[in-house]
Amino acid sequence: MNLHQPCKVLLVEDDPGDAHLVHQFLRACREPPIEITQAQTLAEARQHLRGHQPDILLLDLSLPDSAGFDTVRAARQAAGGLPIVVLTGHDDTAFALQALEAGAQDYLLKGRFDTDALVRAIRYAIARSRLEQHLAETGDRLRTLIDALPDSVFFKDGEGRWLEANHVALELFKMQKTDYRGKKDSELAAVHGFFRQALLNCQASDEATWRSGCVSLREEIIPSLDGPPRILDLTKVPLFHADGRRKGLVAVGRDITQRKLAEEHQRLAARVFETTGEAIMITDTDARIVAVNPAFTRITGYRKEEVLGENPRILKSGRHNETFHMSMWQTLLISGGWSGEVWNRRKNGEIFPQWQTVSCVKDEFGRVSHYVAVCADLSEIRSAQQTAENLSWRDALTSLANRALFLKQLDQALANAQRENGFASVLLLDLDRFKDINEARGLAVGDALLQAVAERLKRILHSDDLLARLDSDEFAVLLPRLMPSREVAGREALDMVEKLRTALRESLEVNGEIFHLDASIGITQFPESPQETASNVLRQADMAMHKAKAEGGGRVVFFEVEMGVTIKDRYRLEQELRLALAENQLRLYLQPQVDATGRQVGAEALVRWQHPSRGLVPPGVFIPLAETTDLIVAIDRWMLTSVCRLLKKMDADYPPGHIARLLRVSVNISPRHFQKRDFVNEIKRQLAASGVAPSRLVLEITEGLVIGNLSEVVEKITTLTALGIHFSMDDFGTGYSSLAYLKRLPIHELKIDKSFIDDVTTEPNDAVLVETILAVTKHMNLKVVAEGVETQAQADFLNARGKVIHQGYLYGRPQPHETWLAQLLKGDLPQPNVLRGNNSGEIPV
Repeated sequence: MNLHQPCKVLLVEDDPGDAHLVHQFLRACREPPIEITQAQTLAEARQHLRGHQPDILLLDLSLPDSAGFDTVRAARQAAGGLPIVVLTGHDDTAFALQALEAGAQDYLLKGRFDTDALVRAIRYAIARSRLEQHLAETGDRLRTLIDALPDSVFFKDGEGRWLEANHVALELFKMQKTDYRGKKDSELAAVHGFFRQALLNCQASDEATWRSGCVSLREEIIPSLDGPPRILDLTKVPLFHADGRRKGLVAVGRDITQRKLAEEHQRLAARVFETTGEAIMITDTDARIVAVNPAFTRITGYRKEEVLGENPRILKSGRHNETFHMSMWQTLLISGGWSGEVWNRRKNGEIFPQWQTVSCVKDEFGRVSHYVAVCADLSEIRSAQQTAENLSWRDALTSLANRALFLKQLDQALANAQRENGFASVLLLDLDRFKDINEARGLAVGDALLQAVAERLKRILHSDDLLARLDSDEFAVLLPRLMPSREVAGREALDMVEKLRTALRESLEVNGEIFHLDASIGITQFPESPQETASNVLRQADMAMHKAKAEGGGRVVFFEVEMGVTIKDRYRLEQELRLALAENQLRLYLQPQVDATGRQVGAEALVRWQHPSRGLVPPGVFIPLAETTDLIVAIDRWMLTSVCRLLKKMDADYPPGHIARLLRVSVNISPRHFQKRDFVNEIKRQLAASGVAPSRLVLEITEGLVIGNLSEVVEKITTLTALGIHFSMDDFGTGYSSLAYLKRLPIHELKIDKSFIDDVTTEPNDAVLVETILAVTKHMNLKVVAEGVETQAQADFLNARGKVIHQGYLYGRPQPHETWLAQLLKGDLPQPNVLRGNNSGEIPV
């Protein structure tokens, strides 16, 4: 590309924000000057191409009249040989390769390039397009020549890109239908997985040839889809410019596979006798041993000198009678071979199993000259089979029964109970807060703790009880002894539960650290019905255990039939929530945040679900469900998008200095969302797409984030803080945070949890805690937001002790964003009022 002539660019992009960024980047380029023409649809692009001929096409894949790779193919058809660079938001190597295969010269990720990267991509695409045109003109003449050669011929440029290859070479790599020209071996390896390593090896040997500066002779192995690998005797000639720069490389390869196979066969035939792992014994026709291999000595213990000239009977174990041996010889003489399992005796007297194959070796006249016995020692195999049998029924970490063995034993106990008209029990234990221990102390400590728990629980149980580990921290206990009634079985189960919980609560020392545990336990008695299965029984115990866990942990719950109905309702609600996200049933609400004078200084964004039949669903119903799945991430993203749109509208509709352009809006971020790899990039994309100033956004995080990888949390917050985003620590004082964590987190404000504000005027402990938080935040220059301010007395208490931002029903309930915005613009903030009851709690999302 000439740096002094203008470069004509046709930009096909319908998103104003993305188009504006590309315009900015290209205008910043001085060499060469760039002329930009924009089309917003594929149809507009086609019309422009009919009358003008730009130098390059910058193409978005999502257009109003076309989408995906069809856009690239359609643009390629309309643009002819014009170079195309795809602009995409997909950070996916496979996606990029598909774009290149569809006809693009290059691709760039939206939001990840600047002027230099964009201009570099344009230059490269134009240069590559011109190179391809030049190669096309000379390709036919070159192919006629090289296709006449019987050897594989490759031509590559100075950077290792394929220029030309003859038919033999393309057949070698099965690339007859591949657009290989202009691609490096590494690029071809990405799309030809079967030949990946061979192509990478070729690239490495090319590099070695260039570095040596002289002709190289070497052998390379190429795998084959329809036979054994091909072995090529390769001659590689490096080519250089006069100034020493690399010009290209020519490689000629002759297939020497058959020659190599013959040589290898001879070597293998010579060595197999010495190196095979099976014992080989050769006898003459009189059954005298004439040769044995080293494996024979290793397996039997006899040295070669001790057995030469002897009869194989020296290995006889005595476990086979004469009839067995006569039958073996008869089969050998009639069919020429025999195989089967035999028991032999080692030199030390040990009897062991062998799989023995005996064959007749005949001379050129068809007469038997020797007998060859190949014997495989089955001792290790039998041991491995026993080990595998144990592993298939045992948990690898604790050596307890696994799920398969537990269900098998439970199935037998169920059959016994149904046959004898008795009742037995299953207990399902889930260790409380074990996930926190795992994250805070590491997997090694977690595994050691599980082993210690398993050993302690085993000591409590009776010899006929069965303890199993079903999952990470989930243990199951089968009490198979039959009781005359369900009530008696229940009492026995409760008695065992108390023993188990007492054992868990006693201190457990792991790696010098003391742990005190408790468990959520579900109990079910069986049989419930004649049709009941072991899986049904375990599922019932699981339902009871999950209910115990939902009640706060450390509980014991018996299974009730109604639990199955609850599980079905929960599943139905989850499916409806997924549909709500797809059909835009969520609603954005806002609750005002005010200073000591009652002036609104911000707002918190909250979510509601406008169900088509249930009506307005409060967050306390669906948010806990969403937090157990990635639905909470989808809701977070919806909230971020909605808040950015609201802020954008406020910026567009009102002049600078207006209150609508001064307020910050807080958005809660779930730990599951924050921990996503693309979290930071997602926030950046949201801001870039909306054009909203980052300083308008406050991201609220919870204290639970500090458990685990604190450095990663700090890194993410620091990156976003550098953009201007503010961070708030939500529900401060209720989780795991400490001053040690707090001083490392680059946050801007703390939110005092509502549970402390409720009784701040009546409970001295809460008052002291709030005063302490206010003192800490003052020294750390942090803002403070108090949640759940419902009474004037609470507000007065806070105002008397510092600059506190208030949020609660005293100043306003959460409202639809349209209502909130209308009241904000009129200055119509609800007057403080005292509400009955503690009903201002929110599950923030």
